[in-house]
Amino acid sequence: MKKLRICLSEIFTDNGHRIPKFYKADSSIVEVELNYVDTKLVSSIDESGKLTHKQVCGTSPCTGNIWLVDSVDKSLHRLAEHDVYPYINKAAARENAKRLGLQTFKYISVP
Repeated sequence: MKKLRICLSEIFTDNGHRIPKFYKADSSIVEVELNYVDTKLVSSIDESGKLTHKQVCGTSPCTGNIWLVDSVDKSLHRLAEHDVYPYINKAAARENAKRLGLQTFKYISVP
């Protein structure tokens, strides 16, 4: 999984949702409007071949390791339009955070 890094300082809207600010490669912060959702259906197949569906609910931007956007691909494209790109792994994101002198940030797993 790729990792996308967001800062922990979030804006709270009237409906209680948190809107993250994203870091660009030069450490500047950009706010990108993404289409967040309250629930998401996650389907997976276990080792015995059993298909399961799980409805994930929560407050955006993420619940557990689930990024609560309507479309991950569209969201990544929208972020790229603002020069925000996912890191290859958590270690790369952590090293870049150190290089940029960031004290607080959060990772979102992106499949």
